[in-house]
This record gives sequence, structure tokens and C-alpha cells, in this order.
Amino acid sequence: MSDEKYISAEIAQQLALRPLGTSEASPFESLTGRETQVTLLVVSGKRVSEISETLSLCPKTVNSYRYRIFGKLDIRNDVELTKLAVKHGIMEAES
Repeated sequence: MSDEKYISAEIAQQLALRPLGTSEASPFESLTGRETQVTLLVVSGKRVSEISETLSLCPKTVNSYRYRIFGKLDIRNDVELTKLAVKHGIMEAES
């Protein structure tokens, strides 16, 4: 298609979650696609109600994803999730 290169959404997600400048595996690589979507929305400051509307899920389902993410990443809350995302280059710390 017009000599353009395309990659699947799954591969793009894996590339986006790979830590910058290091060969160390990111803990975020263990997340499913939907868990990654929820993670990105949480760390961008979205409330559960906003995430549920964005992803067409009920708030209880969003919370289930959040707690599953917390378990996989061995963290306890959104603040720790955000700190981990900054540490692994998923998002940049704001000044």
C-alpha cells in the first residue's frame, strides 16, 4: 500500500511499552491489550467513570481491570502505577 510500512496494534503496543534505552523487560509487557488501555487512561488522569465511557465498560469492570493490573505489577494504587509508568518510560513526568 503506497510503499508504507504497517505493524499490527499488538506489535505497536509492545514497542510502545518497551523501556527506552535499555534491554530490560518492562513489567507492563505482562498486561493484556485491554489492561494496557486501562493503564494508559489511569496514568493520564482519567477517572473510572471517564474510562468506562471511553472503553464502553461498566465502572465495576474498569475497577476489576485496575486491581488485576495492580496485582500483575505488584503495586497497590494509581499513584504507584503512575510512578512505575514514569520509571519505565510509558509516560513522562511533568515539571
